[in-house]
Amino acid sequence: MAGFFVLALAAVLIWLFAESKMTRIVGFGILGTIAVLAAGYLFWRESQNSVQRPPSEMAKPQTPPDAKTVEESFTVLSPADVALPRVSLQSGVETYSGIDGKQYERPDLRSWTLLGDVKNLSKTHRVRDVILNVRLYSCPSYYGTPVNEVKYEDLSLICSKIGERSLGLYDLKLDPGAAKSFTQDFRFLNQGNALNWRYWVEVTRVVAQI
Repeated sequence: MAGFFVLALAAVLIWLFAESKMTRIVGFGILGTIAVLAAGYLFWRESQNSVQRPPSEMAKPQTPPDAKTVEESFTVLSPADVALPRVSLQSGVETYSGIDGKQYERPDLRSWTLLGDVKNLSKTHRVRDVILNVRLYSCPSYYGTPVNEVKYEDLSLICSKIGERSLGLYDLKLDPGAAKSFTQDFRFLNQGNALNWRYWVEVTRVVAQI
């Protein structure tokens, strides 16, 4: 229907411009009226879009922090300002088929999950990011110290390091004294054979929320 109207209007305008000088004046008047109506419609539509635009689109961009503030966020806190009151490393689980055709599960010593709590010990600053260093060790068969009771000195002297990985806990937004749980799945790069394995986790960097 709209297409038929456009064709009819075009035919009338062609006739007006071709008929005489008087009809050409009428044709120009019709074109001017159409242009005014089109401009008015476009202005109305733009005003409606401006009114209905979400506040997020109209918000002004935030000013990026200055270099001094960024530097302070990396230096004002140290690893001693964060505690890991409960942390553990768990191996993954893989499924395999037994000789009887049934499905069984066994530890997957190439896939790991680090989980626990991270606590902000600072009394003055919020914690944004925490970087952890995780080390995996393979120990002799006689080493029977439970996983949660190992000492770093024993691991360094008795066991062999077979994997090391940095993990980041980002955008924590931890207030002074607050704690938050975390879980991270990962793999060690170029990991050795995990026999009688143990692990060690330590905080290497803390970034403040400035």
